[in-house]
Order: sequence, then C-alpha cells, then structure tokens
Amino acid sequence: MTVTTQDIQQVLNAHADQIGARIGANPAETQQAISASLPALLAGLQQQAAAGGTGLQQAIEQDHDGSILDDIAGYLNGTASLDPRTTNGGGILDHVLGGQQPAVQQALSARTGLTSSTIAQLLPILAPIVMGMLGRQARSGTSGGSGGGLGDLGSILGGLTGGTSTSGSGGLGDILGSILGGSQNR
Repeated sequence: MTVTTQDIQQVLNAHADQIGARIGANPAETQQAISASLPALLAGLQQQAAAGGTGLQQAIEQDHDGSILDDIAGYLNGTASLDPRTTNGGGILDHVLGGQQPAVQQALSARTGLTSSTIAQLLPILAPIVMGMLGRQARSGTSGGSGGGLGDLGSILGGLTGGTSTSGSGGLGDILGSILGGSQNR
C-alpha cells in the first residue's frame, strides 16, 4: 500500500492531544499546525531528494525504518525504546530546512496563529514521524520505483507532494511561498 499525505496527516492528527500537550496548544490548533507544517516538511524532503545527495537516502536506510510508528505514543511521552538518531527531530530539520528554519517557523506561525516558538517545538516532533513513514514506505517496495535507491525515495516524495518538482526553483523560500499560498513575507 502506498502512503499518502492524508495517511501521514491521519497518523499525526490521531496524536494531536499528545502533541498539543507537548507544545502548549489545544488539539484543534495542533491539527491546524500539523496541516500547515506537513507540506513544508515534505517539500523540504523532496528538495533534498531532488538535489541528488545521499544523506537523505542514508538516513532512511540507517535510521528511519518505521519503528517509531509502532509506538508513537511512547515516542511522544519519552518512554519508547528507540535509537536516538531515529528521534533526533532537530537533526532532521537541520538537514531538511537548514538555515531556513526561522523563516519556515515564521511563515507557519503566520499561517496558523501559533507563535514561532511553538512551531519551533512542533517541527522537531513531527519530523521523526514523517521520516519513519517514509522509511516504512521505502521498505515496503510499493513506491513505484525499481530497487531501493534514492529514485524510489524521490518517487515517494513526488507522490506525496503532488509531483511538484522542487529542483531548479528559487529555494525553500519559494517552495514555502507556494505551499503557504504566498503568505510568507520576505
């Protein structure tokens, strides 16, 4: 079965109470923030895959096998027995968004009404779950590609982001501008 953005959204929304408690937001605000944040994370991941680097593929192969999905509640409350590399949301964001993190946080804050600092707490929580879903999908062999290489990951991400190519664009800021309906101030 191929994972969709809606599948990821449902998994995250199912834990909105727990996530909201961690970031200090109610479940409705949390679900809205998840809805706004997920496309930004996926676009950043797609940009990494399109850039042709091996870092994302290595992370999926070595650190994100989908095991986080077996105990998301435990991950969220800190009781899951997971490799720290699997749950390092800050590290994931450093690779995916790099120096654009503050701009992404600000754009998502403007979109959701939550503070940038709240968004800064949310993104590192979401990133390992998203990577876990990508890892599980990459291992399922239903990504539409041949073999387990970066092309498959690119296909998975292309399917999740509607096939929108991020290569050759003006960078993550332009991607976020389109994802967030141009609400990003530059």
